[in-house]
Amino acid sequence: MRGSFVRSTLPAALVALVLAFLPRPAAATWSIIAVDTRTGLVVIASATCVSAEGLRTRGGLMGIQAVIVPGMGVAAAQAGVDGTRANQTLIFEEMKKGSDPDEILAMLKEDPRIASRQFGFVDLQGRMAGFSGEDNGYAALAIQSEVRDQGIYFAVQGNILENEAVVLNAVAAFLRAEGTVLDRVMAGMEAADHAGGDSRCSCRTEPVPETEARCTNRTAQVAYIAAAKPEDPDGDAHSGGDYSLFLDVDDQNIQPDEDANPVKTLRMRYDAWKAGGGWAALGLGMGAP
Repeated sequence: MRGSFVRSTLPAALVALVLAFLPRPAAATWSIIAVDTRTGLVVIASATCVSAEGLRTRGGLMGIQAVIVPGMGVAAAQAGVDGTRANQTLIFEEMKKGSDPDEILAMLKEDPRIASRQFGFVDLQGRMAGFSGEDNGYAALAIQSEVRDQGIYFAVQGNILENEAVVLNAVAAFLRAEGTVLDRVMAGMEAADHAGGDSRCSCRTEPVPETEARCTNRTAQVAYIAAAKPEDPDGDAHSGGDYSLFLDVDDQNIQPDEDANPVKTLRMRYDAWKAGGGWAALGLGMGAP
C-alpha cells in the first residue's frame, strides 16, 4: 500500500472557522475511485457536507469533482476544487491519451493554487497516484492500494474529515469486502461514514432534509456512486458521459422511507438497483468476486 497525507499547518478550529466563510465547492469531501482490470469497469463514489443547493450551479458533486474516462480510468478532483474546470479537463484529456497518473499530477502541480487541491487517480493499467495539498483542512489523507490477485486497484481521499480513520477504515473495508468492485466501493463508503465522515455534518446541520426520514447520524448532505463500462460514451466533458450506473442522494431528494444520512440511503438505493438486475446490466452476472 502506498499513500500520503498532509495536515493543515493551522489549528483545526481555525481551519474550520476560515473554511466556513470561503466559497470552496467540494470542500469537506471524501471519495473512493476504483477500477477492475478484468471487467474494465471504472467506479467513483463520494460524499460531502456541501448542500445540494450549494452544488447546483456547479453541476452537482459529481459534475465538478469526477473525471471518468470509460475504458481508461477514473479520477477525483476535490478540496479547493478548480471552479474553472481547467484541472478536471486536463486530467480528462491526459487520461484519454493514456498518460501516467504521476505525469498528470506533475502537470497539475504547475497550478498556483495546488496547495488547496486534492486529487486521486487510478487507471486500468493499475497505475495510481494521489495528492493532498498542504492547505487541505485536517483531517486530510490520500491512500492508493490494490486487491491482490483480483485486478482491482483503488484510491481513497478525503479532507476536512472527522479523523484520519475516515480514510483508513474505508481502505480496510474495501480490502476486506467480498463481491464486485462496486460492492467494495460501497463497503468503503459505509466505513467512512461510520468513522465520522465530514467533520462539519450532523443531523442538525442546515439544510435539514424536508422529509420524515429518520436521522440517527448524518456525516454528509450529498452522496453518489457512478460506474462506467469500457463501451460507455465518455461525452465531451470530464463527467458528461452516458454512464451505466449513476445513483445520487441529496438533502432535497431523500424520501420518507429512506434515511436522512445520504450514505445510508445510497446503500439502500444501491441494494435496490442490484435487486432490480443492475449487476447483469453491467455484465457482472450475479456478483462474481
